[in-house]
Amino acid sequence: DRSFKKFLEFVTDQTQGPVELILNGDIFDFDSVMTLPEVKEVEISWLEKKRGLNAEESKSRFKLSVILNDHPVWIEAIRDFILKGNRVVFVIGNHDMEFHWSSVQQDLLDAINLPPERRGLFRFCEWFYISNADTLIEHGNQYDDYCMSQNPINPLIRKSNKVFVRLPFGNLAGRYIMNGLGLFNPHVDSSFIKS
Repeated sequence: DRSFKKFLEFVTDQTQGPVELILNGDIFDFDSVMTLPEVKEVEISWLEKKRGLNAEESKSRFKLSVILNDHPVWIEAIRDFILKGNRVVFVIGNHDMEFHWSSVQQDLLDAINLPPERRGLFRFCEWFYISNADTLIEHGNQYDDYCMSQNPINPLIRKSNKVFVRLPFGNLAGRYIMNGLGLFNPHVDSSFIKS
């Protein structure tokens, strides 16, 4: 996070006028969050306890809060960058598809804590972004059979009276395999290899 902050400061110092920063997906890895909410009213399945919460709206919001709590320097860096008049475009990738929930987007904007007149300088794009009317920017997961979304503009589905973000096969496979190994998750202290 500190390197990212130094990078943004360098870019701002080295340029004249506003800078457009494009965060091209997978900035947040919702799939690797294994922390569970302490609220007992939240229904959590046995599989979610072992592999991570589903991509339901309230659970996505909780996962974002876990990630943001671990990265205050990143939040501060983005805020300072935007307050200097720069723009941020967030293209949603396959690991942060849970930003398709407008409430999750709002939670990030609330954490960045921009004044109302600056909130328009941070925007989300569902799949791709065209910068300066001549540069196409895509995350690229749509070109990978295992990571593509069936509907990258609106991946929400209803199943058993619940609405979920439909995650790509590769994300689900990674969640069920990698999270099951228990050695690679930066959001759960008990997953680190210890001596």
